[in-house]
Amino acid sequence: MADSSRTSATGTASRQATSLYVYGVVPAPTAADWPGADGIGGPEARVGTIESGDLAALVSALPPDSTPGKREDLDAHRRVLALAVEQGTVIPFRFGMVMPTEDVVRQRLLDRHRPELTELLRRLDGRVQMNVRALYAEDALLRGAIEIDPEIARLSAAVQGRSEIESRPERIALGERVAAAVEARRQQDEQVLLDVLQPVVSDLLVEPGESERVAFNAQLLVRRDRRAALDEAVAELGGALQGYLALRYIGPLPPYSFSQLALEAQDERWDF
Repeated sequence: MADSSRTSATGTASRQATSLYVYGVVPAPTAADWPGADGIGGPEARVGTIESGDLAALVSALPPDSTPGKREDLDAHRRVLALAVEQGTVIPFRFGMVMPTEDVVRQRLLDRHRPELTELLRRLDGRVQMNVRALYAEDALLRGAIEIDPEIARLSAAVQGRSEIESRPERIALGERVAAAVEARRQQDEQVLLDVLQPVVSDLLVEPGESERVAFNAQLLVRRDRRAALDEAVAELGGALQGYLALRYIGPLPPYSFSQLALEAQDERWDF
């Protein structure tokens, strides 16, 4: 196959640099319209593209002995990918991916992983990521659990005014019922949210909450032409659950949660 790779917008800085920082991959037909942006290192590190066939990597030059790791580097990484998702479809890479030369970017990334990258771009085409988190109002989860199991209220009343030793069996039973009812209520609340959101989105990933107050924490992959429907669904949920659950809705974002790429063993140091 003829070599159709080319480089654009990396400029002389890339030839002088010892390495290239890689932000993500976009379809090559859109690379010509890439507006450029300041990358890691500021105005001296303009982001351009390296193309191979129908794929293009977003890259910027790193000065010698530079190792990305500062907060401003992470901010620049996010800004570039936010611009990319505004422009169209992008496979965003995790922060910190560095490759030594343009040839390595083409051969070890774009050419070697062409089937996976092509399939990811197809799957992500015309889609963005939105995040939804639901937080319980104070004591809301316990109140909801009691609604599920009225026996909790009876056992709670039975131990009132009695010593811990005297009421130990009832207290143990009460604790077990509360734990079971809380878990049941969590699952019930999660299913209510899933029933509303799943029909609107292309894909959905639910992650564990980092605290007991988190009822729901999900990343949604949604088509751009379905954003309005998703916005409406979230707004309706927020109104219906007001006072019980508070919803936090963030996006559009690059589809980080839907861009995992399986690398070969020798490439594990390049963490996508």
